[in-house]
Amino acid sequence: MKRIWSAPKSSGRRSEILGNLLGVSPIVSEILVQRGYEKPEEAIEFLHPTLLNLNSPFCFCDMRKTIERLTLALKRQEKILIYGDYDVDGVTSTTLLYKVLIDLGFQAVAYIPHRQDEGYGLHAEAVERAAKAGVSVIITVDCGITAVAEVIQAKTSNIDIIITDHHEPGQVLPEAFAIINPKLENSGYPFRDLAGVGVAFKLAQALLQSLGNLEVGIQTEMYLLDLVALGTIADLVPVVGENRIFVHYGLRQMEETNHPGLAALLEECGLKDKPLKAGQIGFMVAPRINAAGRMDSARAGLELLLSEDPERASELARQLTKENQMRQETEKEILAEAVSLLEGKPLPRVIVLSAENWHHGVVGIVASRLVERYYRPVFMISEDGDEAKGSARGILGYPVLEQLSQQAHLLTKFGGHRQAAGFSLLTKDIEKLREGLNTQALAFDEALFQEVLRVDSLVTLNMVSPELLRQLEQMAPFGLGNPGPILACKEIPVHSLGAVGKEQSHIKFRFGSKGEQEGIAFRIGERLQDLQEKQTLDAAFALDWNTFRGREDVQLMIKDVQPEADWTDPFIKDTKADTYQEIAATLEEPEIEWLDWRYMPRSEWPLQKNEGLWVWDNRGSMPTLRLGNDLPNSDNSPKSLIHDKHLDGNEQVIVKQNLGMILGLPLTGEDFKEGVEKFRELGIFRIALAGFESPLEERVRQRCCFISRDELVQLYRELQTKSKTANPFIWGGNQKVSQAQKAALKIFEELGFIQCLGGSDEFFLKWIPAKNKLELDSSSRYRLTKERFDEALKFHKELLNTVLKVL
Repeated sequence: MKRIWSAPKSSGRRSEILGNLLGVSPIVSEILVQRGYEKPEEAIEFLHPTLLNLNSPFCFCDMRKTIERLTLALKRQEKILIYGDYDVDGVTSTTLLYKVLIDLGFQAVAYIPHRQDEGYGLHAEAVERAAKAGVSVIITVDCGITAVAEVIQAKTSNIDIIITDHHEPGQVLPEAFAIINPKLENSGYPFRDLAGVGVAFKLAQALLQSLGNLEVGIQTEMYLLDLVALGTIADLVPVVGENRIFVHYGLRQMEETNHPGLAALLEECGLKDKPLKAGQIGFMVAPRINAAGRMDSARAGLELLLSEDPERASELARQLTKENQMRQETEKEILAEAVSLLEGKPLPRVIVLSAENWHHGVVGIVASRLVERYYRPVFMISEDGDEAKGSARGILGYPVLEQLSQQAHLLTKFGGHRQAAGFSLLTKDIEKLREGLNTQALAFDEALFQEVLRVDSLVTLNMVSPELLRQLEQMAPFGLGNPGPILACKEIPVHSLGAVGKEQSHIKFRFGSKGEQEGIAFRIGERLQDLQEKQTLDAAFALDWNTFRGREDVQLMIKDVQPEADWTDPFIKDTKADTYQEIAATLEEPEIEWLDWRYMPRSEWPLQKNEGLWVWDNRGSMPTLRLGNDLPNSDNSPKSLIHDKHLDGNEQVIVKQNLGMILGLPLTGEDFKEGVEKFRELGIFRIALAGFESPLEERVRQRCCFISRDELVQLYRELQTKSKTANPFIWGGNQKVSQAQKAALKIFEELGFIQCLGGSDEFFLKWIPAKNKLELDSSSRYRLTKERFDEALKFHKELLNTVLKVL
């Protein structure tokens, strides 16, 4: 199926401003703006992830309760069972929590159910065995949120169950001792997209902060992040927010992992002593662990990651490679059968396929392959007599779990995510499920089932360079929610092309009049003849390094190539400024009438009775827009206002007499412009400047988040002194680290003088002796806040001494 190409509308001036502040290519700044990082401070935090930005694990409402129970279990030396899942997320979650509990002195055992014999989730038989073995606490990882009956059974056996999970909860929650799941409506946690291993890490983090000490745990948080990254990448959760931080640092930690099993697996994949990327982990490392759980038992993968014996770890890594090869062969066979069932027939909106001989552990992967091939939601089902088990994969805009839930009357069990789910049903109901899902799919717009290739930027071939690739790499790690940037060139001259690979299934290109640029397209070998006839091609591609004999060149990793691509309204310029100018020109928007009440006492403000008034109030820590009900000499009750349509989720109000007030001296020019823009949106063009007092420089500094050089030097010396006693060391102690101190730590980390190893209210820091003189301006964080502070002081001087006629 031919894909349609789509490009975002240009952000114009916004990306230009961001690019100038960050010192990056217009291509990179445009992509940052398109992905929601328009504000420089947000872009900097994105480009420079830091563990200092992790949320406290105690944001979870049930976390303190959980730590109290586990502290008691440690004191009593009660038996704790960690109950996991058989995929990579579950195996890494189990490994991580087990290692932390053992290091802290707990009596813990780990258990992962068998996919074929037991299936997903907490099972009654396992609870019964745990009770007989004297287990007092069961901690589920990457499962348990739907185990209502099993939790009741555990309570009758005097077992406390602590659920850590990230799957969508059902309408009825288990009556567990505690539930730690960011997707709970009232979880208390600000980031809902953690993988199962991310949730397990938050519990481990809380344990280390509560029960760890200088001998146990001070460096462990960082050392756990390789496991967190592995599970997060494998589970295909969005690589944004905390997940981005986990993967960024986890990949670094993986390169020098202290887990012998993971080291052996990396060596088996040919990745030892190499810089690691998320894609390599997702396509080479994770499938080997998954293969164990898919083909037989996940316990080999768990033993590998828990192993402290390098020889045994190498043996297990080889075993997982063999199982992965078996999985690949089985996958090929099932995929071929599935394709044969679909070829030559009209393609349904939702693909639902089933057969008796399909391996249940592999159908999920095949479903993903079919989604790639046909761009349809796919439900693959393995029949086993009267019962059947299936896996589903979705497309953008098609909520798999929600669609499955509408067929709950046909299912014996189901659960999962928006884009992937597992389910069970009776074999006789498969046809009803097929009909039901396709009937439901008629409610979606037909365009949903047309694959669109989203291009981040249209470029020319001479824009492709090593420097551009280096800047794009700053946006890594890539994955769901932060895909690798895709560029596109139109009408590229084709110098040569030819099939390559064992089965001649790939095509290598030389582009440019002299063949100066190389490109490679995978799995399109059948298109060779058609493409050979073209002198120019449209190509959409990512960039990567091609290393050969010590030389590094930029290579185009082609995602799609067409003689002439079909576009959906590409490259339309649509900035806020341009849009405003067009509207203003159409409506003949009036100029602003400025009323100068800056130095006038409040009692003398000439407000008219019943005059509706909006106030842009700059007296707090952040400016706010509100009605002026509490101002002297005014009657601004809601009765004097006419309600109209919504504005930013609140009712827009049109006043009888349009008057706006900028109250208090805005701390920055951005604050002032934002207030004026809000008045324009309300149709207000009479604006009074009132209550101006020159703010204290310290308040301006705080608003701009600026820390002076002297303050930084003082903190630098304090950290250096602290490191001489112990390195790494705890910073914070009994006194919580302030926002200003945290901002300073981020600057030092960006400059390479410290490394944060973990923590939330207090931090584990490693001091790195400076080799060169401290150059604060090389920190983008410091440079940005200093520029803002200087601009704010300049703006205040102008605003206090100038009469404004127009904006």
